[in-house]
Amino acid sequence: MTGEISALGCAFTWALSSVFTKSLAPRFHPLTLNLLRCLGASFVLWALIPFYPGIQSLYQAPPASVLFLVISALLAICLGDTIYIQGLKMINVTLAFPLAQSSMPVLTLIAAVLFLGERMTWSLAVGAALVIGGIYLIAVPHGPAPASPFSPTHQRKGRGIGLILMASVLWTISISLLKLGLQGVNLVMANGIRLPIACLVLIPLALGQRQGDLSSKPTAREIFLGAFSGALSFGLGGFLFLVAIQYAGAGKAAVLTSCAPLFGLPLSALYLKEKVTARILWGTGLVVAGIFFLL
Repeated sequence: MTGEISALGCAFTWALSSVFTKSLAPRFHPLTLNLLRCLGASFVLWALIPFYPGIQSLYQAPPASVLFLVISALLAICLGDTIYIQGLKMINVTLAFPLAQSSMPVLTLIAAVLFLGERMTWSLAVGAALVIGGIYLIAVPHGPAPASPFSPTHQRKGRGIGLILMASVLWTISISLLKLGLQGVNLVMANGIRLPIACLVLIPLALGQRQGDLSSKPTAREIFLGAFSGALSFGLGGFLFLVAIQYAGAGKAAVLTSCAPLFGLPLSALYLKEKVTARILWGTGLVVAGIFFLL
């Protein structure tokens, strides 16, 4: 049960990180918050790397693999995560998190069928239909939007959904490049390469960005929470995902971690005081059922 428990722990850490990120989004520019998250995760990873897999694995990585890892980091972390955080400012996490978690598997499947020559099966068709139906119920709720003290005064919902889907596309492309980059590179070291590179790119962008739209400077507690959310998502969550793949297999690990929206709904309701409607619950159920068919 080690792999299964690790996968569920990974799903929980991803959901918790998303809730923290949503609560902090109004207090930071997206680039600044994303930099804090990357720094927190980099610290956790490089505290682990000397013990496993060891510093020597960095020098053993093939140059071509390192290049793919760097490009994947730029697409997923620098662009994708920053766009995702911007989207969180416009829509509730009860909508954004399930939408992001469900759309990426569908986009990955489409890319595999169109560009990698994989064939469409009945299970893929059923799964895709369930996920698309779930996305509709989640992203297009009936009646007025749920209220939250963390919601902006004028929620630009259509643009927020577009940004979340744009981030999912970037994450999908990054995953394809990441598969190439993992050839001959330890999985932990792969993230140890990607995250510091992302930090180096984000530092000048964050420092050069205006913070005039913020009512006040973030507190030390908020800065710590920003770094902590990254350590949860990229650090602890990524490590648990690796353990899940090793002991439970990639397929089962992916299915179990797709339950993250189920953790995200109660967490956002308790921590962010967001209202979870029956429509969102039904949509999330359809999404999770669809992912089981897809994987």
